Amino acid sequence: MRHRQKTQKFSRFSSYYEATIRSLARAVLLHQRIITTHVRAKMARQLVDRLITLGKKVDSLAARRRAYAHLNDHRLVSRLFNEVAPMFTEHNGGYTRIIPYKRRRGDNAQLVVLELSSQKEALLAAAPGDKQEEKKRTAERVRAALQADRDQDVEQAPKASKDDAASPEGTGEPKSPKKPKGGLGKLFKKKSE
Repeated sequence: MRHRQKTQKFSRFSSYYEATIRSLARAVLLHQRIITTHVRAKMARQLVDRLITLGKKVDSLAARRRAYAHLNDHRLVSRLFNEVAPMFTEHNGGYTRIIPYKRRRGDNAQLVVLELSSQKEALLAAAPGDKQEEKKRTAERVRAALQADRDQDVEQAPKASKDDAASPEGTGEPKSPKKPKGGLGKLFKKKSE
């Protein structure tokens, strides 16, 4: 009998099940729209609706701590209380919606779109863009540092003279140039060459 068994456990231990639901709820609040299976969406929807209701009621330290217990991210908690919850001040529920999407190839699971029922364009652009902008800035800094190192190496490199062409032993024979090794050969060739 299934008396008082309200939830499905997704064939997981209780800690894995809770982590799955929390992760889905975090993703919905962060990106405002996710694609997941129908059963997972129904379970994550309950948590998201409870968190938005918590954010709407009273902005207190106790409410923020209760939200943090589920989200484990201070920035996401402040975003919930300052940006997401105020979008639903006129609503008394129905903060999320589940839209059928398609069947997953492989196991034929029903995929759905779980999204907030009212969305802001600024929030949609800000969520993934933060990481992309940070990656671009980091890549530009690395490129600039590499270019500065190359420029410095070119300035400090000594100019070749005719004496350098002769061997160090003084035999008068020029040094044999080393052939560049390409591909994996440079890893597996002996250092004596």
